[in-house]
Amino acid sequence: MGKGWLLGLVIVAGLLGPAVAQERDRFGGQFGAMEVAFPPREAAHQAQLMQDALSGLAPQRPGRQDVYLLVASFWDDPVFESEATKAMEILRDHLHTQGRTILLSAGVGTSVRQYPAASPNNVEAALGKIGSLIDPSEDLVVVFFTSHGSPDGAIAMLERGRLESSLRPAHLRDAFANAGIRNRVVIVSACFSGAFIAPLADSNTVVLTAAAPDRTSFGCQPENEWTFFGDAYFNHAVRGGANLIPAFDQAKSLIERWEQEQNLTPPSNPQRYIGPHAADMLAQAERQH
Repeated sequence: MGKGWLLGLVIVAGLLGPAVAQERDRFGGQFGAMEVAFPPREAAHQAQLMQDALSGLAPQRPGRQDVYLLVASFWDDPVFESEATKAMEILRDHLHTQGRTILLSAGVGTSVRQYPAASPNNVEAALGKIGSLIDPSEDLVVVFFTSHGSPDGAIAMLERGRLESSLRPAHLRDAFANAGIRNRVVIVSACFSGAFIAPLADSNTVVLTAAAPDRTSFGCQPENEWTFFGDAYFNHAVRGGANLIPAFDQAKSLIERWEQEQNLTPPSNPQRYIGPHAADMLAQAERQH
């Protein structure tokens, strides 16, 4: 997926000026975006989509563990929205998060937008709303992000001609802290996504990533329905009945086989970190649902 990120920088540089390619982080480490406004009617439509997504979240139920799910595709190639929507359905059914799920998407080019934009503001708003609803000691939050990734560990956020940004591991760590989200499962399908492990690693967190911090992942061609990781993890392992942690080991073996069969090197080497308390919370969620 790393080649896609570099291509995106070239595209955005042509649209927004050469400084973008020369200075990837224009916000001093903060979570921001260079963004062109939607046309008025689309802006109103987007505002309504996000309002409906936030207001549609059911409150947590005292004395019972609830699971909230946030899924986002951050690049406007069709493969990412396809992966996000299909993974959302699998996770929602697996963890019974109906009424407690938000999907954000960078869209698929010029097609009509069905989901709220995967912008920094909407990511923060989704986590903030979830954080306001949960009992931090009782509930679990699961996030899945899919996009291209860059060698510095950032997830690329791109709507060509409209928005350019990146989500860094520190951004997600800080957003969780500010939202009061303590118990979480983080799944990232992107090149170099193993970079998310170190900043998030604690007892309350499970992190599952498509690649090591220094490796690309595979399968992100625009015409695909899944990346290699999404296909192996969600479409094969979880859909096949495995729980989320053992599903990772199954998926890693399958990815290794696919990469060997197609002579893809170096191997992506998917990475995981299992915080013990988060693992217990996840096991509880999978038992009761």
